[in-house]
Amino acid sequence: MEKIHLEFPLNSNSRAMIWDMVGTTGGMEAWMADRVTENDGIYTFSWGGGEQRQAVLLAKRTGTYVRFHWIDEGPKTFFELRISHNEMTNTYTLEVTEQTDDEDTEGLVQLWESFADNLTRRAGV
Repeated sequence: MEKIHLEFPLNSNSRAMIWDMVGTTGGMEAWMADRVTENDGIYTFSWGGGEQRQAVLLAKRTGTYVRFHWIDEGPKTFFELRISHNEMTNTYTLEVTEQTDDEDTEGLVQLWESFADNLTRRAGV
């Protein structure tokens, strides 16, 4: 089991705007997948070439974090998207934590870096 933790500074001072991009299906479509749908707590993430993955929502605190479990991975795996705020600088950071069975942690880091770049470029956050 491998665990990665990444932090990405965000370009917005609005927690509500960031949450909309991180904690909603429509927001995640802007930076993480081409299409994200939810049905009874099962989220389906779809990408251009027909690739799909499904995840179960494990936990959610509106405005703060969401935690998912990829259905096709082992039972103790998860990925979490958390918004943290620095009171002194009034800046926000997206914290990504993923515990995975995948041994290619370098590939996962590159994937999350690409997603974070999309979040900054496409969503302006």
